[in-house]
Amino acid sequence: MMAIDVIPNPFKDFRLFTTSIHDTTKNNYFNGIRQHYLANKSNKFKVSEIQSHYCQDSIFKTIDLNETIQSLKQKGISRNLNLPAQITQDIRDLALTTPCHKPNNTQFRFDASEKEQIMMQTGKPLIRGIYDNTILSCPTIKKLETDPTLLAIAATYLNAEPIHHDSQLWWSFAVESTLYERRQEAQRFYRATNKPRSLTFYFYLTDVDLCSNPHVCVLESHRKKKLAYRFLSKDYSLQDISKHYGYHNITSMCGKAGLGFVEDARCFRKKSSPSSNDRLTLELKFAAKPGSI
Repeated sequence: MMAIDVIPNPFKDFRLFTTSIHDTTKNNYFNGIRQHYLANKSNKFKVSEIQSHYCQDSIFKTIDLNETIQSLKQKGISRNLNLPAQITQDIRDLALTTPCHKPNNTQFRFDASEKEQIMMQTGKPLIRGIYDNTILSCPTIKKLETDPTLLAIAATYLNAEPIHHDSQLWWSFAVESTLYERRQEAQRFYRATNKPRSLTFYFYLTDVDLCSNPHVCVLESHRKKKLAYRFLSKDYSLQDISKHYGYHNITSMCGKAGLGFVEDARCFRKKSSPSSNDRLTLELKFAAKPGSI
């Protein structure tokens, strides 16, 4: 296995400041990472050493850190970060018993199981259901935010101290649409950010197939960019994307509930709505702390 040298690693003697991780706040936890990172700036570690020393306590027991980093560098995405069945079930059950709200309208709250009734009453489609910080503060999701493997991936790929930036849990609801509307959606590719030092971890909490609005990623689009793509924040057509990156690099991420993957936030992805099956997704965002290289 090829080893990769990385810049100073914030995970040396990781357990020194994680013994009470579930009894401290997120800010205290990442303050501990920052302090230990600064204390070990003179050291360099190989990916294999990071994995052997700091990932034993992770819920992701079979992840090859080296392969994950190589895939991120080459393709902009890496999959197989699969959640254990019990964790997947716990988060899904919590979502099914907790009200969500419409995007940009936190006062319009509803249970996901009631979406059909609400659409009949209002005469309007429900596209998404967003969960607020109440559900995101549950111990299961907090455990994922501070998982040693996810932090090691972020630190190694970003070459910096990783900062947890945001978490989101949401439903994408299946809606009826015309053939024209679906064709229009298939043309809308966008990039979440042009910033070079941010990662997003995605986890499906439901089975996702081609009818469930799978996450669509354009492979290698994090590093092979036209000049216009670097500076213009807009949607791009399928013709534009396939011409520059190749149609074979437009990849749909389908899989069973629990499937997880990590993506460089600079990659192009596609906007669309499910046609027949609802999708529940958890998203964890990490960024490089400014000045930590």
